[in-house]
Amino acid sequence: MDNELTRYVNDHLAGSSGALLLVDEIASHHDDPEARLFFVELKDKIREDRDVLDGLLKRIAEEPSALMKVAGGIAARVGGLKLMWEKVEPGKLGMFEALEMLTLGIQGKRLLWAIMREIQPWFPEWTDLNFQELELEAIRQRDEVEEWRVRAGIDSLISAERKTERDHV
Repeated sequence: MDNELTRYVNDHLAGSSGALLLVDEIASHHDDPEARLFFVELKDKIREDRDVLDGLLKRIAEEPSALMKVAGGIAARVGGLKLMWEKVEPGKLGMFEALEMLTLGIQGKRLLWAIMREIQPWFPEWTDLNFQELELEAIRQRDEVEEWRVRAGIDSLISAERKTERDHV
């Protein structure tokens, strides 16, 4: 019935599979306990969002696509190959790029909730869902990850020599 919508939501479910793998990678390699805790908590929030997406599909009598979830995992692993090469470690380009990919994914989630809010009037099955609050939460998540991304960019993109030069000026 709602084929395009189902495909769109399944695409986001697939993306969230990749996000979970990425967040795991970031958390497990971060040397800052505060960062590790943040990313573990973020993983829980991503799982909650996945539950909402599953619920959206079920409410319109659709099932989440196992194929799309697997595809999301495969895409995340393929993307992860580059990150493995770059190394997702503090001070390395891989950590910065992993955080950048995560920031972009969360922005995509924000856009998902924004369009869901716009089309909600045509889906009485969703009247109890607060897409505006979900969007605001995505904005908070994106902004928090962005802070970690900027720190990682400073750590990885500026050579030790330049950092030393600036400290002495």
